[in-house]
Amino acid sequence: MPAEGIHLTALREAVARSTFPADARACVTRHEATARLGAIALDLPYFDGYLAEVVRYLIGRRPKPSAAGAVVHDGAAIGITLAVLDRARVYRSGRLAALGLGLVSHVAMDRALHPLVNALARAYAGGLGHDAAHREVEKFQSILFHEAYLGGPILGNAKVVRLVEVPITELLRDRDLGPALAEAYTRATRMRVHVATLARMGRGYERHAMLLGSPLGARIASAAEKAEAAPRFLHGPWGRFEDALARAVDASVPVMTRAWAFATAEDRDAAPLRDALAVLLPPGSIDPQGEDVDLRRPLAS
Repeated sequence: MPAEGIHLTALREAVARSTFPADARACVTRHEATARLGAIALDLPYFDGYLAEVVRYLIGRRPKPSAAGAVVHDGAAIGITLAVLDRARVYRSGRLAALGLGLVSHVAMDRALHPLVNALARAYAGGLGHDAAHREVEKFQSILFHEAYLGGPILGNAKVVRLVEVPITELLRDRDLGPALAEAYTRATRMRVHVATLARMGRGYERHAMLLGSPLGARIASAAEKAEAAPRFLHGPWGRFEDALARAVDASVPVMTRAWAFATAEDRDAAPLRDALAVLLPPGSIDPQGEDVDLRRPLAS
């Protein structure tokens, strides 16, 4: 459940890299909450009907598949991202550029990490369907990584709330952000997505952040479950998750740099800069299945 923390940490770490453009860093710093929204916006469909999903989780039932989430991850994510970046460029909007940079970070991290996540999900499904197994891998990777990263337990306390909270309801009320993201979703998914639709999903995410910091959140992963998960999902013959994450963050910086160049381009320069971005951000799925990942050998660096 706290898997979104990886996306938010990855965004922060990328912006802190010395190779990240200084003017882009200033933009993200100025519009931090908006950039954080971008970093989790492609996962919002998974938080629709959130309370019902919590009940399913607590009684041990598989999560209900998200048709909209699958559409986004199987093909629409790049279209959503490019639509926001293009709107940022046309309207010369720093806020929309920050939203776009968050979206780019999410896309880059999914494409870099999902081959490993999906390979681990297949290897340790334990009777779960692939989607549920995928979520379990991401859950334990996020919990175990952040316990080391932040120093101590995170579930059931304020640490996890600070890690994952994003004021989505407030941000989507903005006359620029809400319509821009809804239009980008609509164009890319070919489904009618209103600001109200995103706001409903966003309320689910905000409940998610509160639940993780509550006593109920502390029950998501016991000490025994974490001890069992660590040698499966955090390290193994394939390497260490923290190293895979660091490589993914490093690889995201050039993509975000090109996205920033496009989002701030003059009209005469826009087409070649969009083409340059497309080289690093090609269309297609952002959920590579990792069929070529051999968990018995170190991951390719």
